[in-house]
Amino acid sequence: MRHNLMEDPLLRVDRGDGGRVGCSLPEVMAGLTRQEIVAFAALQPFQVHAWHAFLVQLAAIALHQAGEEILPDTANAWRQILRALTPDWPNDAPWHLLVEDLSQPAFMQPPVPEGSLAPLKNRFAQSDAIDVLVTAKDHDIKMARVGDPRPEHWIFALVNLQTMEGFSGRDNYGIARMNGGLASRPGVGIRPGGADAAAHFRRDVAFLRHYRPELLSRHSGYPEAGGVGLTWTLPWDGGSSLALHDLDPYFIEVCRRVRLAEDSGQLVAHTSTSKGPRIQAKEFKGVLGDPWTPLRTDKELTSLTVSNRGFDYGTCYRLLLGVEGHTPAPAQEWTPSSESNEWEFYARALTRGQGKTEGFHERRIPIPKPVMAIFGCAVKRKTLADMAKERTEQVGRMANKVLKPALLTMIQEAPKKLNFKDDRATPWTQAYDRRIDEKFFPSLWESVELSPEEARQAWFALLRDQATLVVESAKGSLIGGGARRYQIFTAADRTFHGALKKNFPEMIPRKEEVLQEVENHEQP
Repeated sequence: MRHNLMEDPLLRVDRGDGGRVGCSLPEVMAGLTRQEIVAFAALQPFQVHAWHAFLVQLAAIALHQAGEEILPDTANAWRQILRALTPDWPNDAPWHLLVEDLSQPAFMQPPVPEGSLAPLKNRFAQSDAIDVLVTAKDHDIKMARVGDPRPEHWIFALVNLQTMEGFSGRDNYGIARMNGGLASRPGVGIRPGGADAAAHFRRDVAFLRHYRPELLSRHSGYPEAGGVGLTWTLPWDGGSSLALHDLDPYFIEVCRRVRLAEDSGQLVAHTSTSKGPRIQAKEFKGVLGDPWTPLRTDKELTSLTVSNRGFDYGTCYRLLLGVEGHTPAPAQEWTPSSESNEWEFYARALTRGQGKTEGFHERRIPIPKPVMAIFGCAVKRKTLADMAKERTEQVGRMANKVLKPALLTMIQEAPKKLNFKDDRATPWTQAYDRRIDEKFFPSLWESVELSPEEARQAWFALLRDQATLVVESAKGSLIGGGARRYQIFTAADRTFHGALKKNFPEMIPRKEEVLQEVENHEQP
């Protein structure tokens, strides 16, 4: 046996004092508890949620089984309660990366009942070759780019594969905590603003401890006690499945048959397909109480599947406020007793297509504490949601009814009649949408402190000014018109202001307001 996570310093961590040290898993847990760890040196962005969820679920399971209410702050204390999860293996087999005896588990690797690696026919020498990314020559991240993987690379790849993977071809089943094999397991929640790994860990472990009774009441399939938490400790021949009544509600999943071996002094992975999923829960459509997964309720109850649009402002306001068929993730829960004055909403997901990935998406939105308090009041939350919905519609109206005609006037050189099927304006309207995306939530939060009229005028000014900037930028980039160039620009401005007046009459000051403004300026 080799590379024991219980004892060996396999995981390099960045500390708050600027140092970098190697830690065992119990030392990692203790360092997070003491708020000394800010990041993990070898962890890739698309692996962050899987690793965070693994650590938090592991801590929640261990603390519950030990009957502990307070996070231990020493490595020895963590080592004791973690080993208590695997009492049948005093040799720490479930915590070793490499265990030659295939009848025993290894870290995130179930025992192989056949007693041989022969059924695991696929072989990979690079840790990232077994990870969840399906890449091609035009992707930013290439497969098998880690030429000499360290043990920590294998640790992160195994956790990501076993707890985040989807369907990837015949007999390659994905995890239970997603709505179908081409879906994703998102990571959505709130945390103290600017949270490092330690602050996020502490917050979510406390939440999982608090949430456990509610989870059990909502999902009657889980046992009250005695469920399996570490599913890799059970033998798996690829044909048998586990039911929810076998599992702890915070179970750590494995979805693939994989086993590490040694070849010429280097670790290699042997993998195989399976005749069925490891967790039999297809009928639940991913609704298994995962703390970081929002739900969809508009057509049927399912876990959230993130599209290739990622977490744009339209998706995020629905997730934040729990409207229009969206139920927030449990980890979004906030209570007034929370200490931090600044919070942030975060959302992560790797989106999938047929035989491909469609991008890793991540978004973080700072939320002032006064705004967080609104989420606890149904009436105020609905008011804010109605405002966000209205503003989203207004962005589309500005882009399509005001900005697009002005752009087409330039592109088509001020024709008598515009061809609205011309898609050459699309990059510019998309640029406008990106501009609004950056400012949508700061403006929404600012409106909480303003009167309704002040909020309305500030928002309309933002819509107009950003559209004007796009028009001016287009003037400097669009070529054509020759001697009529400035005539075309004048026509585009006229089109812009005419469409603005027609589609947003509320943005045009009333005559009496203009007169009052002039009178105010004329007074000494």
